[in-house]
Amino acid sequence: MSFIPQRVYWLIQFFWWLFTTLILKQPTTKFFNDPYNKASYLLINFLIGIMLSHIYTKIYQAKDRNKGDVLIFPIVASIIMGACFFFVDYYYDFQGYRHFVEETKLVPLDYYQFFFESVRYAGVWFLFYHLIMSNRVAHHKELMLAQAEMSLKTAELENLKNQLNPHFLFNAINSIKALTIFDPELARKALTELSQLLRTSLSMGNQQLVPLDMELSLVRDYLFLEKIRYEKRLVYSFHIQNETLSLSIPPMSVQLLVENAIKHGIGKNKLGGKVRIISELKGEIFTIKVVNTGKLSQKVSPVGVGMKNLERRLQINFQERATFTLVEENDTVVASIIIKIN
Repeated sequence: MSFIPQRVYWLIQFFWWLFTTLILKQPTTKFFNDPYNKASYLLINFLIGIMLSHIYTKIYQAKDRNKGDVLIFPIVASIIMGACFFFVDYYYDFQGYRHFVEETKLVPLDYYQFFFESVRYAGVWFLFYHLIMSNRVAHHKELMLAQAEMSLKTAELENLKNQLNPHFLFNAINSIKALTIFDPELARKALTELSQLLRTSLSMGNQQLVPLDMELSLVRDYLFLEKIRYEKRLVYSFHIQNETLSLSIPPMSVQLLVENAIKHGIGKNKLGGKVRIISELKGEIFTIKVVNTGKLSQKVSPVGVGMKNLERRLQINFQERATFTLVEENDTVVASIIIKIN
């Protein structure tokens, strides 16, 4: 991801290497007798600086980096660029010119000194570049945090409107009301589950991410109440890998997928169907799936307001490390959240 506008980036590149060539290097070229050699020497140094530093920025921005790379990348790059400057000096016999007036022969220690000076020119640029980048990244994170806070406010309203909508509460209360006559004990348990579901959903409201274990607690309460309503038409199961229980996801994301599966899959099938909630961790890839009997509607877009809201929350919290898909496979609909955890 580029944090610096292209025009600003090239202006910085051009003026920095112009400054390095004409202000830092040019005074040391007084030993050149031929002005054409001097001009070509300075031009080559300028081109090496601007081209290699540009290649470095492209590689650095494209690679998935960890904290160790922040030090390794500029050090390695400084050595490579410094070596290029050194070999140009060697080709032009720049070291020889500098020692000509002293009438001394060059020894290995002199070459080490020249190489260190060449690396120093490159190192100053990379230090300068990373200082700018760190400032831009910090500013970018502040903007993303502000967007996340705004999205959370929207998500809270969306959750109240879509996830625990009045229709669900109305149906749940009616189901419990009927149970008070035929099965009072189950009715009491259903009221307990509904109370727990509301309590959990409210506690999630101000959190940006929650553990999967907490999310599944909400989903189990939700499915218990829906089972009362759909009876034998709804069959559900959990296939949860223990290593995933502590991993974080946006609150009420799985509940949204389960509600969508029941509403558009089970609810529209006279014979009902099955809902499976699956979570697994393979290497660094954390996957959550909600699989339900049914087909994707060809008339209505499968990605509604709630799904778009979920996609947005995944993007803000995980950037490009998270994706959401909704596909039809063998008479089932599979909703998947895939997160790269590192």
